[in-house]
Amino acid sequence: MKLRLVRSLPVLVPVALVAIAPVLSAQTRPAADAGAARNAGSEQEQEITIQNLDQRLLPIALPTFAGAAGNDVNAVVTNDLRLSALFRVVESSRYPASAASEGMTINAQAWTTVGATAVVKASASGSGDATRVELKVWEPGRPAAPVLDRTFGPGSPRAVAHQIANALIRQYTGREGVFGSRILFARRTGRARKDVFTVEMDGANLAMISPGRRLNMLPSWGPGGIYYAAQTREGFIHLVRSARPAPQPIVQVEGMVAGSSFCGNRLAISINREGNPEIYVGAADGSNLRRLTNNTSADVSPVFNSGCSQIAFVSDRDGSPQVFVMSADGGGQRRVTSTGDYNQTPAWSPDGSTIAYSSRQGGSYDIFTVSASGGRARRLTEGQGSNTDPTFSPDGRLIAFNSSRGGIWIMNKDGLAQTQILAGGGESLRWEPR
Repeated sequence: MKLRLVRSLPVLVPVALVAIAPVLSAQTRPAADAGAARNAGSEQEQEITIQNLDQRLLPIALPTFAGAAGNDVNAVVTNDLRLSALFRVVESSRYPASAASEGMTINAQAWTTVGATAVVKASASGSGDATRVELKVWEPGRPAAPVLDRTFGPGSPRAVAHQIANALIRQYTGREGVFGSRILFARRTGRARKDVFTVEMDGANLAMISPGRRLNMLPSWGPGGIYYAAQTREGFIHLVRSARPAPQPIVQVEGMVAGSSFCGNRLAISINREGNPEIYVGAADGSNLRRLTNNTSADVSPVFNSGCSQIAFVSDRDGSPQVFVMSADGGGQRRVTSTGDYNQTPAWSPDGSTIAYSSRQGGSYDIFTVSASGGRARRLTEGQGSNTDPTFSPDGRLIAFNSSRGGIWIMNKDGLAQTQILAGGGESLRWEPR
């Protein structure tokens, strides 16, 4: 999704011009300049492909969980572990004949030939939001006692399953998983209409957040809920906070909000006045806005790092849209991408070391990462359609993105285990922070 800058943008923004995202068009500079910028950095590109992911996954067995809700919980846990790109669930056809009669224990000798490092035994009780699961994790190589022995719940079968998956990830990596978190995005829902949605990271429980009128786009997570750019009846694009019965205005401008980001009680926002988007910072309630960029180029898509000390953004000041970083007070503005003729939608890794973004190279968009200090880019998708709008999971292990292959996908941070979680497409993805 691209923003075509119109330097003579009127105060009342026509519908045809506001159905856009906060990214820049190569048409904002002469083609020769864009080509020169692209060729100047072409030798610095680095593409890395990692193979044999399956050999690095922990083999785990999930025999049938006992209890009325056992099958439902088992199915969600199995899918979670698959999406995590950390585990390989052993096929049930390889389980020993003793699996069904073992109860909550294991016959270690029978399981040693299966090739599972861990065997998960569970029994569900209760129903609905009162579901509980007793869980024991055994390792056939050291069968004296379970390595994990816990009861999960109460909660819905899905919620309890996510708790189990997160606990298994913690058991074998030292860090809790992020299942149960949500991804925020916008998508087209009609002629001259877009809406904002959330979906759980495994693709379940899709929910529309915006009111279903006109254009609602460029969502972000912020204090007290979800914020997004919403079109007014007059054609302006304001920043609002999702609320019932009607969204609450946060930043109202004569023109267009072109992307926002929150960090604690701070707001970074791009505001397009008369065709020249610039970046401002202020309080999360929209007060005390102070301008950070001031030039004739377009500066959009601001996003804070997790420490609130830096802001990544997109600018066409060097002839084509590229990713830049500056301090949160506007100082030290520097370019961190050097390849691609159209780079957009930067997203920080939770530790602040890496920026993911989409880049047009060779006619299609792909997902790349680059060090926050600059340097060689790492390509994560290639030859798989057009891929845009990356966002890191809160633990930094996964990246969600939009793909022309159909809908929203997730992959690990190396670009492996790419899996569709939701059909229908999405833009301006933002993963729920934790």
